[in-house]
Amino acid sequence: MNIYDLLKECIVIKKYGLNAGAFKDEDRERLDTEEEKLIFDLLKNVSSMAIKVNKKGVTFHPFMVWEGKRTFSIEDLTEDDYKTMESLALEQLPINIRARVADVLWTQKKNYKAAIVAAKAYYELFCVLFTDDDWVGTLDMIKRTLFISAQTNQKDIYNEAGDKLFNHVVKVNGQDKDFQSLRLLDILVEQGYGDFKILLTVVENIINNNINDVTKVEQAYRLKVECLYKIKDGVAAKKSNIDLADYYVDYAERILGTNLQGALQAERFYQKAIELYRNNGEAAKGEVVLRRLVEIQKEIPKQMVPIIMEFDVSGVNANIDENMAGLTFEESIIRLTQMVSFPKKDDIKKRLYKECNNSPISHMFGKNLVNASGQTVLALRPLNFNDPESDLELLDLHLHQKALEEQKISGDVWLTYSFYYIRNNYEFEISDLDFLVCNNPIIPEGRENIFRSAVYMVLKGQYYEAMHILAPQVENLFRNIAKEAGGLTITLENDGASKEKVLKSIFDLPELLDCYDNDILFLFKGLLNEQAGANIRNEIAHGITSEYMASSGAYLYFAGAVIKLLSYTSIKCYDLITTDGSKLKTFIEPGSDAIKIKRSSQNS
Repeated sequence: MNIYDLLKECIVIKKYGLNAGAFKDEDRERLDTEEEKLIFDLLKNVSSMAIKVNKKGVTFHPFMVWEGKRTFSIEDLTEDDYKTMESLALEQLPINIRARVADVLWTQKKNYKAAIVAAKAYYELFCVLFTDDDWVGTLDMIKRTLFISAQTNQKDIYNEAGDKLFNHVVKVNGQDKDFQSLRLLDILVEQGYGDFKILLTVVENIINNNINDVTKVEQAYRLKVECLYKIKDGVAAKKSNIDLADYYVDYAERILGTNLQGALQAERFYQKAIELYRNNGEAAKGEVVLRRLVEIQKEIPKQMVPIIMEFDVSGVNANIDENMAGLTFEESIIRLTQMVSFPKKDDIKKRLYKECNNSPISHMFGKNLVNASGQTVLALRPLNFNDPESDLELLDLHLHQKALEEQKISGDVWLTYSFYYIRNNYEFEISDLDFLVCNNPIIPEGRENIFRSAVYMVLKGQYYEAMHILAPQVENLFRNIAKEAGGLTITLENDGASKEKVLKSIFDLPELLDCYDNDILFLFKGLLNEQAGANIRNEIAHGITSEYMASSGAYLYFAGAVIKLLSYTSIKCYDLITTDGSKLKTFIEPGSDAIKIKRSSQNS
């Protein structure tokens, strides 16, 4: 039996039927020649590839990738393979294999004859398989028909396919119960095909028929705006965006009182509405909605059911007592710094990846980071599990968030008691901190007294006052290091005025990154200036920090981190650690059961 007859007999035409499984070994043995068996193997490989159709065209990729291995890929095709496919009588192949082979020849080799075959084969497949009840798997076929025929100026097939889609959309007229009309309209609008005034009527019907389905309505409005821009009616397009904003506000009000989930969804729709109002000339309406949003955000935390977890940290406290026992005041400060870890960025990354692998579902979706007033300060998108480093800026945000979780624990569990131990076991004056700040090269000239005062306040438990001093002074400290390294910390405005660069830019200066430990810079960038991190400098600058916040875990960790940072460049600290027989050379590690969960429950 020849290859064409065999394939017609064993290949089934269906939406998802093109795969290597259709090419069975027993069928291969029925072929007449070894040459045809090799063709069989080649077509099996080509059919095994997965494809992804997008606005820019199509990509072919392995169907499976695992543990460094993969199935057949487009890169595995040799020049001899392409010559073999070009020698085939394409019209005699089953239409699904014909479409695949012809598309590969067109996209990879720009074979114009193959393009003609591919466009027609895809259209034939669409016509055979598309139904109102089962249409999802056919859309890529009609997309490839239109895309290839447009590329190769095949007007007849392009118009035939376009007319078929247009007429079907007009016939259904937005009355379908699923997303079929929206998806077909997407294709028509993308191609710029059809009478857009008629399509606008269909879109309006979709909006009116699905007023309670926010997903359909917002997609329909998007298509409406695109249609209006196609006919160059920008005024109507802006009006449509405002109509969508009005719809968001109305929908948000309807779902607001249902439950907590409804309130969280309403918050998102208010935010979308505000953005649309602002971008379409209705800033005043956006201001009104913003006031409403702030009211709602204040109420959301009240609806949340807190998860109460009680910990027994007596083991931690006992370990701190043991490590502090017999130390002088100066030694106790250094011991405290030994309880503050400065993690490496790569180690945080490893822990984050391990967490993602162990609990993939909890990391599949983004999350909103909310402040104490219930306002969303950052909408954190989920990482791409397959390639988390494809977006390094997003990865850094997740690393800052992971670091913050660990900083809160360190501050709440270790530093709360360490600070308490020091102020309750030592009599000390502000001058007793001279060893930490005097002649310390990291402290900018003339700032020794203010750093000493801030650290003294921390040790005395005056956290609220201390944080308002430490945050701006530490910012200035890093600005000073950047200047000393030759970094430009000011920017020139258009009017000729000089202005200090924002702190984020300071931490990113190449001169600072070249001269200072990058892990420490990343740590303090998160503590001071990242919304995904503790963001302490910004919270203090905007008057957000409360007395309660200033004594929370993240803030106490920040205070401990500053003291540790100063200890690195204190000569007296170095001498105390390196002195023969110093107790500071040993640190008693806590037991694995130092922290125990006493009770975990939801407060009803």
